[in-house]
Amino acid sequence: MHPSRAVSSVGAVLTALPLALGALVAPTAAPPAAAAQGQVNLASPQALPTAQIDGVVQDQAVVGNTVYVVGEFKNARPAGAAAGENESPRYNAMAFDITTGALLDWAPKVNGKINAVEASADGSTIYLGGNFTSVNDETVYRVAAVDAAGARKPLGASANGAVMDLELSPDGSTLYMAGTFTQINSSARQRAGAVDLKTHTVNSFAPSVDDSIVRSITVAADNSAVAIGGSFTSVGGSSDAYGIAILEKDGSLRHTNIASVIRNAGTNSGIMSLKSDSKGLYGTGYSQEGTFEGTFRASWTTGDIDLMADCHGDTYDVLPTNDVIYVASHAHDCSNIGGFADRSNEGVYHHAVGFSSTATGTVGSNTASGYSDYAGLPAPTQYNGFLPGFENGNYTGLSQAVWTVEGNSQYLVYGGEFVAVNGASQQGLVRFSMSGGNPNAQGDDGNNGNNGDDGNNGDNDKGKDKKKDKKNKKGKNKQDDWDNQDGWDQDADDNNQGGGWWWW
Repeated sequence: MHPSRAVSSVGAVLTALPLALGALVAPTAAPPAAAAQGQVNLASPQALPTAQIDGVVQDQAVVGNTVYVVGEFKNARPAGAAAGENESPRYNAMAFDITTGALLDWAPKVNGKINAVEASADGSTIYLGGNFTSVNDETVYRVAAVDAAGARKPLGASANGAVMDLELSPDGSTLYMAGTFTQINSSARQRAGAVDLKTHTVNSFAPSVDDSIVRSITVAADNSAVAIGGSFTSVGGSSDAYGIAILEKDGSLRHTNIASVIRNAGTNSGIMSLKSDSKGLYGTGYSQEGTFEGTFRASWTTGDIDLMADCHGDTYDVLPTNDVIYVASHAHDCSNIGGFADRSNEGVYHHAVGFSSTATGTVGSNTASGYSDYAGLPAPTQYNGFLPGFENGNYTGLSQAVWTVEGNSQYLVYGGEFVAVNGASQQGLVRFSMSGGNPNAQGDDGNNGNNGDDGNNGDNDKGKDKKKDKKNKKGKNKQDDWDNQDGWDQDADDNNQGGGWWWW
């Protein structure tokens, strides 16, 4: 169900899923969705020279021609340089020029993993959130601000637990935070809160997220509401918030229909990323128990789903543009919407995928064992003209490729832990032109430049694929389940010390 996920080094070995009942049946293909109306400007799948890192990229922010990059890494190097060659020290944060891919000098010294980066519209302030406790050798607690030169700026905020995501309000006056914390400064804030950037004080936004974790937070384009996503099962005691919640500006729950369709929460599923634009609220999900995987768009007012890319395989991030919605994932089956068929048993996965931004058909009936059925919901076209190939990396021990996607009108940028793109060595970061792809490309050869995967999703597993295939015949592959929260400690990774790697 979920391509090639490894077990966290600190978690218990995942048990077999209760929904694994017999062989995984390939879903009957839905009628191909009609081509999106009008001229579509699709990104080219050809990789462009881009600076590289030696670890994992968690998040990116694009301001003008600068891409700010955060995660966990110690060095950056130019495009074309092999690991260990021509490296420049970086401390979990770096930047590159989006037009050339060249490494820039921006290098704040951050002593721990950075999960999120946001930048002011003018690029004068870059906000960081994560597990760190110092920036440029000055004490901070998991959230900080620096300038375009990398110098620390006053923020007046600290968190007592991990910060997983940051979001600026459309007017730039408020910084929203999400994570595992229960306090911002001395104010109680249950996993989500906000800071007034004019007064540097915690504001009145105070949702009561009852359990687990908030991984993502976004604000409506008209600044009328806030949405949170994660693995929580309720907000303020209401199950109308189950992994995702639309909130009023004070943090109270807006009762909508979204949780009646998207029900990803608990220890085995959740919402990974939320984004917003004038068309609505976008989200991506993962699941170990057959609920939602893929990408959706919903109404901020009603929560009704107006677009669903029901593609099997966890989806980690989403970037909506005028014509195309791009995702970071390890999708392996989009046949429910007339897209590429499942060939995961051959090691074929698609980590960067584009969909039309308008509905062109409907989701077909699901026939794959253990998956929820979203038949009849509005579906986009999945474009075969943009399916670049990535080779998985193993920095996190989770055998993944991409975790984040961002861009501007000219370039698309993916980040993660991959080690090659389209068969050429390229670590952690890559650019693509926003034009040059063929939106009318037909079919998928199931290999797509070998998909960068060498037939085993990038894993040098020395013959273990046969064991995986045998497990797949019994149902969902245990190694598909990358997220394991058992034994998870929100502060285990503070200061980058001890506890091994944990993600969420």
